[in-house]
Amino acid sequence: MDARLLKRLNSFLALEKKLRQAANVAQVAQIACSDSQFLLNFDTCLFFSGSRLTLTAASNVSAVDNTACDTQRWQKLVRENIQQSLDKGPLEVAIPSPPPIDRQHVDPQHTDSQENNKAAASGQLMVLMPLDAPDNAYSRKRPDLGCIALLRRHPLSPQELEVFRELAAAVRQALLALRGTKSFSLRRWIQRRPLIFAAAIIAVSLLPVRQSVLAPASLAAIEPRIVSARTDGVIRTIDVPPNARVDNTQLLFTLEDAEVTAEIDRVQQEIALYSERLRMARQYNFQQTAAGYKLAQAETDLFIRKLDLEFQHSQLEKTRIRAPSSGVAIYTDPAAWIGRRIRAGEKVMEIVQPNARRIQIDLPTSDAIALPETARVMFYAESNPLTPIAGHLTYHSLLTSEGENQPASYRLLAAIEQDQPHIRINTRGHARIYGARVPLVYYLLRKPISTARRWLGV
Repeated sequence: MDARLLKRLNSFLALEKKLRQAANVAQVAQIACSDSQFLLNFDTCLFFSGSRLTLTAASNVSAVDNTACDTQRWQKLVRENIQQSLDKGPLEVAIPSPPPIDRQHVDPQHTDSQENNKAAASGQLMVLMPLDAPDNAYSRKRPDLGCIALLRRHPLSPQELEVFRELAAAVRQALLALRGTKSFSLRRWIQRRPLIFAAAIIAVSLLPVRQSVLAPASLAAIEPRIVSARTDGVIRTIDVPPNARVDNTQLLFTLEDAEVTAEIDRVQQEIALYSERLRMARQYNFQQTAAGYKLAQAETDLFIRKLDLEFQHSQLEKTRIRAPSSGVAIYTDPAAWIGRRIRAGEKVMEIVQPNARRIQIDLPTSDAIALPETARVMFYAESNPLTPIAGHLTYHSLLTSEGENQPASYRLLAAIEQDQPHIRINTRGHARIYGARVPLVYYLLRKPISTARRWLGV
């Protein structure tokens, strides 16, 4: 074997050994720039690290000043040509001459240094070798590991180009080994273990989770007592304010009773008249025994008028609506009811017990999932969503109803287990209803599958 070839081989093996023993990226960069001069002929070797292609090390230099003009010029040149180098592999770029120097504003020593650099840069080439793997699709968009650049006056020969590729491969392996021991990359882990990643996704998709739906709900009273008018009429006065506590048989509101009062006055006057006729018939009956039929007729007429008076009094009592039980009277603004004509049986207010309440849910038909008989329910009030009310399902309607601006929905009722007394009755919010356990993939894709089925008409 040629002695020079054997010497280069030993140098390459020594370089690989140093790269394996490097503790950080800076050491790898310094070794690649300093020890590679035994393998290749160049004027300067530059190491650009990371995706930003920052100059980290240079041959025969202990530290790199990133604020120097030459450093900025090398970094700019590399960044402009790195994409072409990633596509084509090693790329030889002609180094442009540095800009002219204004001698009036620069000291003589700095001028001499710039002149020397200019003379040295004239006719030089930069050979770019990216460190990312050529088959990596991600690295074709942006560099990840960086690149090595050689400054020399002549292009690389095919043999030197092959050595340069092996040098870059060794540096790449060292950088990947350091990255694997110090940091974790999910993208790299997925690329190396696709089957394990696929199995993990399938296992997570099959995890059983409790299915649940969210529906509009409110706190409704249990068996509220409906207060309605017993006859047609106009509301004259309301004797209790909204949300006031009332007692049994307490007067709630009064209807207009002018007609009934006038009719009572008329009947009372007729009773007085027929009472006088009865008195005269009794006196006349003592004088003539044949006038007994007139006495019976007068008594019948008076009795009919008294029955009419009792009827009118009952009609007058119907205009005074009283509380059917003790509780809290709930209705809207009194001004909206006073002077309003209502029909018999029309609801005016409710008498409820504030502590006797339950959760009333309107479950849309599109969200109707299979629910157990005593499904768990959590009610979240819009005014206080951080203090939910727990309960369980007690009633599930089989009929649907449609409200104004609301879709068709089922009526559900839930008993309260852990109440929050500070949340008022009739408070609106949303209730989450928990059903049976299903795979996670079904829980996540139930809505998209349903939407796709409607669009595709399957």
